Parts: sequence; C-alpha cells; structure tokens
Amino acid sequence: MQLSPSTPTSAYASVWDSRPRFKSVLYQVCGFILLMEVSERLSYYGINQGLKNFMQENLGWSSVSANSIKSTWTSVCYLSPLLGAYLADERWGRFKTIAIFGTWYLLGDALLTVAAHPKILGWAETNVSGVFDKSGADTSTAQGLFVFALFGCIGVGTGAIKSNVITLGADQFDPNDPNEEAQKVTFFSYFYWCVNIGAAFSYGYLATLCVDGSAAIPADYGYFATFLICAGVMAVALAVFFSGASRYVKLPPTSDAMSKLVRVVVQAAPRSRAAQGTIAGFLCLLLSFVLNIIAVFLQDGSTARTETTHAAGIMALVGCAAWVLAGIRHTNMDQAKVSVGGNVDDASVDEIKSVVRILPFAAFMVMWQCVYDQIDANFQSIAQQTDLRFGDTRDATQLSGAVLGVFDPLSVILLIPILDTVVYPLYHKKMGRPASPFGKVLVGLIVSTATMFYVGGFEVLRKHSGEILLGNTTDPDAKMPVFNKAGNEPMNKLYWAWNIPQYVLVALCECLINVTAYDVFYTEVPPYLKSTSQAINLFMISMGSNVTSIFTLVFENDIPDNLNDGHLEYMFYAVGAASLVNLVLYVLVMQKMQFGMHSSSRVGDDFGQDKIRASVDGSTYA
Repeated sequence: MQLSPSTPTSAYASVWDSRPRFKSVLYQVCGFILLMEVSERLSYYGINQGLKNFMQENLGWSSVSANSIKSTWTSVCYLSPLLGAYLADERWGRFKTIAIFGTWYLLGDALLTVAAHPKILGWAETNVSGVFDKSGADTSTAQGLFVFALFGCIGVGTGAIKSNVITLGADQFDPNDPNEEAQKVTFFSYFYWCVNIGAAFSYGYLATLCVDGSAAIPADYGYFATFLICAGVMAVALAVFFSGASRYVKLPPTSDAMSKLVRVVVQAAPRSRAAQGTIAGFLCLLLSFVLNIIAVFLQDGSTARTETTHAAGIMALVGCAAWVLAGIRHTNMDQAKVSVGGNVDDASVDEIKSVVRILPFAAFMVMWQCVYDQIDANFQSIAQQTDLRFGDTRDATQLSGAVLGVFDPLSVILLIPILDTVVYPLYHKKMGRPASPFGKVLVGLIVSTATMFYVGGFEVLRKHSGEILLGNTTDPDAKMPVFNKAGNEPMNKLYWAWNIPQYVLVALCECLINVTAYDVFYTEVPPYLKSTSQAINLFMISMGSNVTSIFTLVFENDIPDNLNDGHLEYMFYAVGAASLVNLVLYVLVMQKMQFGMHSSSRVGDDFGQDKIRASVDGSTYA
C-alpha cells in the first residue's frame, strides 16, 4: 500500500492492522529500537570521548589539529543526516536506510579498532608484556585507516541513521488508536533517556579505560580495547534491530519532500530574492565546510591553512547572513506563484515558503552550536590541565579529563524535568501565559554567551594557579611538573571539580535551546516537510561544529599543546563576542518577523498540526 504524508489517517489503519496486535507497542515493538539506540549511542560517545587524546598521543598530531579534526568530524556527523533523510523518504525507506548505513557504521568501528592496535601504530614490543616503545613509530598506515574509518564510515553512517531511528520508532504507533498514541509520547521520553544512558556510560567508564586500561587490559591497549568495545556494542545494536524486523511497520518511501524543496526554490529563484538567498546561503555554508576540511589537514601554522581558514569563516558568515535575509523576506516567494505570472503552483510556494521562513532561526543557532561543541574539544583540553588527582602525591590516582563530559548528560537528565514541572509552570502562573519558543531560546543564548566569557576567565585563573611541582622517589626535593596520563600535559593546581559549572551551564542551554528548536522545526512546516525541516536543524548543528573548527584554526598560535604557554582564553572571548552579536541580531530579527513569540506556532496552527512533545535533547542525541 503506497502512502504519502497527505493521505488521511484512516488510510493508515490497514498498515498497522496487517501486523499482529501487541498489548504494548512501546515495549514489544519499539523495545528493539530503543535497545539499538542505547547501544549505538554508547558506541558513538565511546569513540567521541577518546578521539582528541588518541590523535595527540597515538597519532602524534598537535592539540590544535586534534581539536579541529574532532569538530570537523562532528560536522560530518550532522551533515550526513541530509543524505539519510533523502534516501529514507524518497528511495529506500527508513528500515533499509538504517540497515545499510548501520552496517557501514559497523565497518568504520572495526577499521578504527584495527587502527588503534599497537602493531598497526608501528610501536615496538618491549620485554614487558603489553608495554610498547612508541619512539620513532611510523603511524602512516594507522592514520590512513583512522581518517577513512572516522570520516568515510562512522561520520556518514551515524548521521545517515540519526534522522531515521527516532522516526521509525514513531511510525510504529497507530494514529487511530488512542492507547498507542499515548505510548508514542512515552516513546520520545524513553528514547531521550536511552541517548543519555549510552553517553553517560561512555564518559563514565570508557574515558578511563582508553587511558589507563584495566586489570586485564594494559594501558597501551586502552584505545584498542575501547574501540573494540564500541564495535562490539554496535554489532549488538544491529543484531537487536534486525531481530525485531518482523514486528516493524515499514512505511514505503513515498515522500519527495527534499526534492520538492530544492525544485521549488530553484524554480522560484528567477523571480524571488528570497529563493536566491536560500540557494546562495546553502552553497556558501557548504563551501565553508569544504574549505574547513581542507584547512584541517594542511600543515600547522602554514600560510595556506591560515588563508583557507579565513575563507571558510567568511563563507560561513555570508551563508548565515543570506539565510537571515531570505527568511525576513520570505513573502517575496509569492512572486513565483502562477497566479501572479510565475512558474510554480501557488500551493507549493505557500508550503515551501514556510521552510524559508525558519531559515533565520536556523542561522542564529550556529553560534550556539559552536558553544556546545566546546565540550568535547577545548573544555576537555582545559580539564586535562587542572589537578585531576585524587590525593596530593605525584603517583596519586588520576581522573581522566574526558570523564568530566559526563556532567553534561547527567545535568540534562536532571534539568529537563525541573524546567518542565517547575520553571515553566511557575512562569505560566506568574506571567499569565506559557513561555514562548522565542523566550526560551533567548534565555539560552544569553546563558551560552555568558558561559564563553566565564570559561575565558576560568582559563586565566587556571593558568595563574601555577603548575603542580613535586619531587619523585629518586629526588624528593626536586620541583618537577606532574603530568596527566591522558595527554601528558602538565597539570595546574586548580582542582578538577571547578570545571563542572561550565558543563552544567551548557547543559542548561541545551534544555532551553535544543529541545525548543526541535519543537520549532517540527511545528513551523506542513506535515510532509517535517523530516526535511529537522534535517535542516541537524545541518545547522553541523555548521556549528564547522565554525568551532574555524575558530580553533584561527587561534592556533594561541593554543599550544601546553595551554600554560598560550592564550586559549582569547578564542573563548572571541566566540563570546560573536555570540553577543548573534544574540542582539536574534532579538531584532525575531521581533521583526514575530517569530516564535507565542507558545503555539502560527504556521503550525494554519496547517492544523499537533506539536510533538519535545522530550528529545537534540545536542545530546546529536
């Protein structure tokens, strides 16, 4: 049975009736999808948390290159959902898309594991079992495997399934059955919890395993063991996903939403400046991404890298500006209507115009996503040069700096219910109206901007606290630095727990901005454009990581491997200043457009849409 988004809901009845009836679709059908999600996220974050140190310590790349490559990889992960959405909606369907790209993802995990093996890294064996001599190692083979696995397989695979797993889960609930509709609301909450459970385990355990090993795993095999676990968990994720295949409702790929969006905008371009700005903005952002990838792999400090990075930054700025201007004058799309002499039917223009209208909101999210992306890159660099010891001695047990990333998902888990059950109801009671999307995002942008200035000041204090200088067993009176085990940088006296506030502040912004953004991108467009709209949301997350990489490369001379010799705070202040400008423009443009000023969506109401309960934290899922 061929279905389209415009098909009346009564036509869906036979699709769900054609499968066995389950007492609980949530557990008996979506349980497989939820188990896959927690496994896949554990694999993703298990890889994510260890990348920076693996690139520095095992591949020999600089801190700047490691952080920039990591941000660029994140950008790929959020760019590839466009491919996944297109193939799922127009070619293969969601199940086949997840199956193919999930398998491709697993191949990447396997290759990454091979790249992390001591022998592939070119390390020489010593007389001590499990201990290797890393001096003079030829890592070229490992580097080639690593880059292909990370970017070509995992980056593409995780992104392509990202926009489809949650939607496949939602597809399982019969819209004509009130009981199943109620279960669907719970599904979104459970999905969110699965995401954060996977992330918390990876940051809490794998971040330590990759650096220190375990009782049975030597430290030199730490990354190999970590990536092997990630590959094994991803294999389990696919096995669980396939085992539930006979129970799934698999809607066919009948939507041409993304193709129609492109087709209508291109056809409207000769008569509409808004359409022209939409196209120009996308091309500039895409060019920025390509230029940044080139810059990332150019030589540190080279003129070519500097010039390419600046060009990438200019293209990102122009792209965002073009989308803001296009959205402000979205009504200009009417010039392409057949009724006024254009070449596009009126109904299609009205529908696609709703997508153009959300582009300014999307563009203003880029700087926030740049702030969020600091967690796994520059925040980790700072954390690794604070006092990570549990004790005062040189050989005291150390906490891995990457472990501090666990405070982000844990904070999100706590803050979401606090906002939903306490803060938002209290605001409604005091103000006589519910909190608007505009207001939630505004508060989030204010907090994120302040966070960048706060972290800049924190970095100054960290450096001024001074290095930890202690003697050793052979010379107790000597004053020598104490190095962290993960990145081998000298640790300063500021205690590691002082890093926690910045993770909590960013988590608060996630709850205010990302959850609201998912709601906005869902409600502001017609039903058949919802997936495409969410793909645009993920695309802007990708651009945020892209901008993080650009900032990192621009300030590479201020970010040496040992941060005590540099001025990382300059980059944070620059991101804060750019965020402040972004904040002011957000207020001016959103007020001019009257966008998101009410708790119910104007466009959503026009199309008679129901709002999705925004229980999924987009950046964590991300």
